[in-house]
Amino acid sequence: MMRPRQLQVILLLWVFFGASSRALGAPQDKPNPAELRKSIELFESVLNQSLAQEFDGPFQTLRGARGAYLPGYGVVFSFEVNLTPLQNLGPFSTAPTAKEEQAQREMEARRREKALNLAEKVLGDFGQTLNQIPPGEFVTIVVHTVAAHPGKIERSTIVLSAEKKLLDARLSHAISQERFVQKLSRTEY
Repeated sequence: MMRPRQLQVILLLWVFFGASSRALGAPQDKPNPAELRKSIELFESVLNQSLAQEFDGPFQTLRGARGAYLPGYGVVFSFEVNLTPLQNLGPFSTAPTAKEEQAQREMEARRREKALNLAEKVLGDFGQTLNQIPPGEFVTIVVHTVAAHPGKIERSTIVLSAEKKLLDARLSHAISQERFVQKLSRTEY
């Protein structure tokens, strides 16, 4: 049989751990949905305007930036960029030479780098517009790329993530844009 003192200690521990686990599982600051929607739309607008300036012309961007809030994670934006210049891939077009293929691959690499730099710059310069997300959450930009080659389509994805505290440090100029870019989480596949 359990002594009353042991029972009190067990109950006290149960209450303490139960309350702390609920506090850890509960969102700390629940964002205001209307304000969050406005800030997401503003960031989308900035990202789309930047894309239009950097990738002008028809079929340069295949899908404009769109954002969504994922409770407990943060905000995710994605867009899709065409890496291949507009060309005739019809049945009567001539096959590219090895030199032309090499030049096209180099251009695709430059356009991919341009899309990555654009995402890093917008995230560093305008990430603070998403001030509604709670501490500990992230702002992520997913860059999808597409390159068309005779007989195949090549796709790749770049994922850039910044935690709210990193965005706050950039906003307060505690870190430079270069340091901000170094601290971003980057995944490529």
